[in-house]
Amino acid sequence: MLLSSMQPLVEIRMAGRLPPGDVWILFGDYEQVKWWQWSDTSVEIAMLESSPVSRIDLRPLVGLKVCVQADRYSDALLRLCDRLKEYVKQLDVFVLEWMPGELGFRWDRGEAEYSPIAPKVAA
Repeated sequence: MLLSSMQPLVEIRMAGRLPPGDVWILFGDYEQVKWWQWSDTSVEIAMLESSPVSRIDLRPLVGLKVCVQADRYSDALLRLCDRLKEYVKQLDVFVLEWMPGELGFRWDRGEAEYSPIAPKVAA
């Protein structure tokens, strides 16, 4: 199942191009921004937590850096992240309910486990 908000990304990839910047997935109750109306802008995909994550076509994300913003940590978020690891080269996950103490977790292709993203402390 291809999300309609991913169709413009498919067209970019089929044209042999990469999207500018990171791809953002807003996971939860977010309104879909029509990112494709502007040129040279980051891809933003809104996805409900209740979305059938196992059926979503994530192939347009192959080899890209993806950032996920989620309001809360949940089993659905973890299922999405596990699926994304099959396609993306880097995954940064920001969990809003953990902030400001923790930001989230990160995964890079070739690593087995997630690692925490620590907030930067001003010197």
